[in-house]
Amino acid sequence: MFRSPWFWIVVALIAAGVALTAALGVLIWLIAAIAVAILAVLAAFLFAAYAVGRAEPLQVTSLRQAPAVDRIPVILDCDVTTGCLFREVSGGLALLYLLGEPCVDLLCVTATYGNGPVDLTRRTTRRLLDDVGRGDMPVLPGASGPNENAEENGASRHLVEAVCSRPGEIALVATGSLTNLKHAAALDPDFFRKLRGLYLMGGVTEPLVWNERRLAELNFTLDPEAAYQALHAECPVTVATGQAGLTAIFRRRQLAALQTLGDPVSRLIARQVRPWFALMRLYFQDGGFAMWDSVTALALTHPELFDFEQAFVTSTRDDLRTGRLILDCSEHGPVRVVRSVRDYDSFITAHFAAWHHLGQRIARRNP
Repeated sequence: MFRSPWFWIVVALIAAGVALTAALGVLIWLIAAIAVAILAVLAAFLFAAYAVGRAEPLQVTSLRQAPAVDRIPVILDCDVTTGCLFREVSGGLALLYLLGEPCVDLLCVTATYGNGPVDLTRRTTRRLLDDVGRGDMPVLPGASGPNENAEENGASRHLVEAVCSRPGEIALVATGSLTNLKHAAALDPDFFRKLRGLYLMGGVTEPLVWNERRLAELNFTLDPEAAYQALHAECPVTVATGQAGLTAIFRRRQLAALQTLGDPVSRLIARQVRPWFALMRLYFQDGGFAMWDSVTALALTHPELFDFEQAFVTSTRDDLRTGRLILDCSEHGPVRVVRSVRDYDSFITAHFAAWHHLGQRIARRNP
């Protein structure tokens, strides 16, 4: 930032403006106007963050741990920034869901870039896991960009080792950029073939518009070659599109209900999502934020909650530079595309039950 000439141009303009207002004797009025504007923005933000209304104490289903033989071994490749001010929160919510879902055996987390640089996403993931008493969960740092050497990617090496040790058993959920997967396939050409299934978040089938504001696709576009390889992987592939994410908006009614649960995880989530909730509520004027990554996670554990379509993905690498998914829909298509959340209430309830289940485990360990 300090090396940019534009930064110093802006600094010079601000200094010139302050000098001019001081010379004209109106500096005090300028300062007062700026202070009033800041207070107005702060008041609007606090209102958006905390004015969610009240909800009756929520009753969620008590979950029981499934027998080890029935649990799905899962690796999550993600770009978690939950808890970082004004950064996307859906990755952390999906991670906490997978930790609390009894039918999932989360083996490890591999960090990638996307919502932030990989150093940030790794640290944030580690901190979130520590906050919920899972300091034992491995977090492997992955690539920081699409052009790095696969041999130097620790996350990819771990992915290959884990999948080779349990061929046909592990489901891989990938919710950020896909470079770690590309590198794993470079290290082992049979990597994808050894997966139980691949669950991806990314791609758009048409312009992604939320309440008249257009959104950019920020997963497949980060490494189009990696996205192309993943979409043509020799294993069952499920893709949750951007359009599907917009059918999973976490609104103020859900935040108010979450606050009634009272367990450590629910309190942690309510605290960490509030700034992002307020920012999205003000920007989109739609009362909440999209749970993008959760759509991918629950497509694995609760497929009955979604509308799917089988398709051949005919997008070229150039198409994927903008995240564009071109689909040739056919019952024989190898890719299962999540079109929308069919049962929104059950989708939310499944989250609350898993989060509460995780919170209760923490409470029992720390009475």
